[in-house]
Amino acid sequence: MRIIIADSSPLYAQGVKLALDSEGITANTLMVDSYPALEQALERIHGKVMIVVDSRLNGLSELEDLAGLKLVREANILMMTDSTDVALMRRARMTGIDGVVAKTAPLSELGEALREVLAGGTWRFNERVSLDQWGAQKTRLGYALCRLSNQENKVLNLVKCGLRNKQIADRMSLTEHTVKTHMSSILRKLEMENRTQLVVALQQI
Repeated sequence: MRIIIADSSPLYAQGVKLALDSEGITANTLMVDSYPALEQALERIHGKVMIVVDSRLNGLSELEDLAGLKLVREANILMMTDSTDVALMRRARMTGIDGVVAKTAPLSELGEALREVLAGGTWRFNERVSLDQWGAQKTRLGYALCRLSNQENKVLNLVKCGLRNKQIADRMSLTEHTVKTHMSSILRKLEMENRTQLVVALQQI
């Protein structure tokens, strides 16, 4: 089986390779640093493939994109994410992703997760997160929301309803480019990497 390691950080990608080696998993691995590069790699690969992907991968905006890859390619997918983002982990599993593991997990745990998903099984994350961490995250996000303009708040409310940029543009009588500009500003002010992370974080407030 081919294994694609999709991570914007070369350091984390090497960590996954190290975990594979520590588990004695010999596979033909390929490293990519963006979602478009992942799609291009899949076009060149035939047969069974496993994808180890960072939840904040450059160019990845929706978890459903990964679910689509799973359906089309029948790929085994293990997603790596931040240890405190439990809601994102839950949503990923509900979307159909085979396993989710925290980037802060010990190398041994990552190795076990890789072996389990590679074998066609699933890997359940550890949900033990301190309440203090969640409280701090919610407070920070609450203050950041107050910095949004009226237009940005309107865009954000439509994003929460599941509308895409074109639909938001039609609803607000704006150009799609203007909506993208508002989205970039919202993500910057709220310190979010992408749309998926934003929606999941808002669901916690």
